[in-house]
Amino acid sequence: MTAYSELVWSPNKGLNNGIDMQWGGGSLFAYEDEKKDTETGGKRKLSHHRTVPTVDLSRWIQENTAVEDYVIFKLDVEGAEYDILQKMLEDGTFKWVDKYYGEFHSWQPVTGWDKKKKEQLVSDVQKKGKPMLDWAAEYRTYRDFDTLHPPLVSESFVGSPGTVYSGCTAPPSGAPRLTLTVLVGMNAKAAHKLVETIAAHSSRMPVTLFLYGDFVDTFPELVTEWAKTFTIGMREGQPFPLGHFTLQAQSWIRMGLVSTIQRLSEVDLQTAYYLPEKVTDAVKSEAKSRGVRIIQPTARFPPTDEKWLLSVANYYKYRDVERVPKALRVIANQLEDKGGIVSLDSDHPDSYMISVFLMDYLAEKSGYNLVSITECLK
Repeated sequence: MTAYSELVWSPNKGLNNGIDMQWGGGSLFAYEDEKKDTETGGKRKLSHHRTVPTVDLSRWIQENTAVEDYVIFKLDVEGAEYDILQKMLEDGTFKWVDKYYGEFHSWQPVTGWDKKKKEQLVSDVQKKGKPMLDWAAEYRTYRDFDTLHPPLVSESFVGSPGTVYSGCTAPPSGAPRLTLTVLVGMNAKAAHKLVETIAAHSSRMPVTLFLYGDFVDTFPELVTEWAKTFTIGMREGQPFPLGHFTLQAQSWIRMGLVSTIQRLSEVDLQTAYYLPEKVTDAVKSEAKSRGVRIIQPTARFPPTDEKWLLSVANYYKYRDVERVPKALRVIANQLEDKGGIVSLDSDHPDSYMISVFLMDYLAEKSGYNLVSITECLK
């Protein structure tokens, strides 16, 4: 069959179907003006025409799967679904299918299919085949998303889903509480150095490690080992350039959060503590719907608040032995003698350099009551 695919992008390519987009796709069906315009490809820019081999998908499913298998069938073929699904109905192939995701492209000029015939097939698939679940990859969603990813429900976690916690609760009496956390980046070597140093400290203070989903997926054995000693929290599914994660549409934020939850579940870990790059209404909404608590450190190293930012003049021009007290002081100043949540970013090499000195201070001189993240939020 002849396949029509999209023109390669260039600055003067023009609009695709009236929209400034690079679809990256094609179709087996084109309008006559699109077929004739081999230079620009018409309104959908389908300028590349190629002869491609085809497969009897209905027969392939029957020959390569068993009825007893759990088969998830996803179909998004820009109009070719009508012939494919008709053949599957005729062959009884839906008996092999347990779940069907897809899209119907009723506007495509499919050869041999008018509007009435298309509508009849949609009805036949619903009644005689398998109900279709909508799938919209470009929007990062599908109809049974929330069914597959229900909110976390566990009495072992304190706090309220979607609530932002930027410090520890004040104790009825006694010293302010403080909990130490590590924002683990994707540099496993740097993270391992920092975490192992913290683990070896004589105070054995409770620490929470916040991990990207991609880190868990890439280093599952390391994460499993860390979980024996530390509380595990979550970050996004992957790192983004600073400030860009929360600029995305809410469905992308949801996908990043669910991805990390899924990666943790694959190593038999569950957490309700989420430390996002930044707190927005979309982040709070998704955290609440997933049943997780939002953690925002009281004091960060390196600091992100403009009041405490490190510069060449106040920090980087100095030797490492001179940077240590400056780093510790900026953490102490952020705490304002009130305790709270301290975070070290493993991607900054000075986090490793100052970690022992920080823990010495916290354990011996600070006067804070060093607690777990759970005790901090109670």
